[in-house]
Amino acid sequence: MKVINDIIAALDKKQYCASLFIDLSKAFDTVDHAILKRRLHLIGLSEHTVAWFSNYLENRTQCIKYEGLCSEFVTVHKGVPQGSVLGPLLFILYINNVEENVSDANMHFYADDTIIYCFGSSLEQAVNSLQKAFVSVQHSLINLKLVLNAEKTKLMLFSNHKKVPQAPPVVSTLEGNVIEVVHEYKYLGVVIDDSLTFKLFIDKLVRKLKLKLGFFFRNKTCFSFGVKKRLVSATFLSVLDYGDLFYMNASCTCLLMVDSVYHSALRFITNCRAKTHHCELYSRVGWPSLYTRRQCHWFTFIYKALLGLLPSYICTLLTKRSTNTYALRSNDQLLLTVPFARTELG
Repeated sequence: MKVINDIIAALDKKQYCASLFIDLSKAFDTVDHAILKRRLHLIGLSEHTVAWFSNYLENRTQCIKYEGLCSEFVTVHKGVPQGSVLGPLLFILYINNVEENVSDANMHFYADDTIIYCFGSSLEQAVNSLQKAFVSVQHSLINLKLVLNAEKTKLMLFSNHKKVPQAPPVVSTLEGNVIEVVHEYKYLGVVIDDSLTFKLFIDKLVRKLKLKLGFFFRNKTCFSFGVKKRLVSATFLSVLDYGDLFYMNASCTCLLMVDSVYHSALRFITNCRAKTHHCELYSRVGWPSLYTRRQCHWFTFIYKALLGLLPSYICTLLTKRSTNTYALRSNDQLLLTVPFARTELG
């Protein structure tokens, strides 16, 4: 949400945006234990606590089991245990200061998924700022003994201008490898396209749901009404809800595709005919439309931000209007400042 909001705000100001999606090779498996212990000391953990973590990480072994065969156990000298509660936390502490020497750039971390994005009045300015930030980040990764995967690291350029340069400026690694420019990238489970239409994401979402739906219909005689409802709720709605705050403003054509597959799921539950009106389907199942669900998620998101239950970088995006200028009849209500939008995208 933070990244998309920043990009849209920049495009609304007629700026260019250059973004770099960084991929690390075996990120969790390459954490150096000595460096990690120094990082734990620096953030203020006591000697006793660091010694506990040291004991937790050292003398670990691993092997490979396959069809009853087992390899010899080998000692693990680096990395944090994957699948554990502490693994992601330790990796975050390990990598969290990568942006210390980065200027004129925005960075966002989510475990080992990192994005750098820069804005500029021209595409060259945005890319040049991105290149400087990328060089600084690569030096930090080298100091942490983390390996950049140049082949999977991708560059995406965003612009609200109709004329895009045929040969955009390039971004390269310290070794001189040019980063590939892409028009779509799957970031944290959401396919982002350089036009921010989210059409590609919705197309893939609908295809995935149709596969589920085909299986459901082929076995519908095995399930009662209650079981069908629970089945769709567990395996269908969770997929529909993920990322719906991003694509809720997509074109009506795209959203109709999602509505269509949702109505098919409701017909599976109710055994209604194909031409049954969707209002009848909502009534029988007791579920609202997807539009209502997305609005509910949106309002809940805003409410959590007002209560300070979301990260600070989200909460600070909401500002209250001055009550002196806009008199309110009740102290239980408040007004939020609506940012000024210059373009349709904004």
